[in-house]
Amino acid sequence: MRANVAGVSVKGRTPRRTDPADLLRSPLFSRNCQNALRVMERLAAASLRRKGSGRSLQGVAEETGLALPTLTQLLSFLRPAGLVSQSGRSGTTLRLARDASGISVLDVIHAIEGTALWRRCLLGLAECSDTAPCPVHVAWKAARAQLERHLASESIASLARSVSRRRRGWS
Repeated sequence: MRANVAGVSVKGRTPRRTDPADLLRSPLFSRNCQNALRVMERLAAASLRRKGSGRSLQGVAEETGLALPTLTQLLSFLRPAGLVSQSGRSGTTLRLARDASGISVLDVIHAIEGTALWRRCLLGLAECSDTAPCPVHVAWKAARAQLERHLASESIASLARSVSRRRRGWS
């Protein structure tokens, strides 16, 4: 049986649009990437409630369940990528560097994972290309392209709204 990834139709399943909140638990991305998505979702939620509002470093750590050193490490990738800014005494106030609707989920993934995810073989083979394909190369190449387009079209604002709906009990 095959799974449905980001709305990609696969054998035996009806296509569905993946909820952006599902990305917070995706086995496709590293724990650091999942944590960064959680941080960005919390900052987006604050920004959607009051445009431009910031959150305390400690508050974001508590809401996400991240230790301060872990959060600080994530910020060392998110800041240079132009996704988060820090202000206040010792950089203790965090806010989005731009509007939540203008930051894609793919922007966050690229900040943490780089672009290597899109070049990796799904089976982990060192050499996998159009000229030397693994058994799933053609399918993964198509799914990967569709997934990348989907992630680029989803903003962290939509991620925050989706998580908020789930927290309120509707899906």
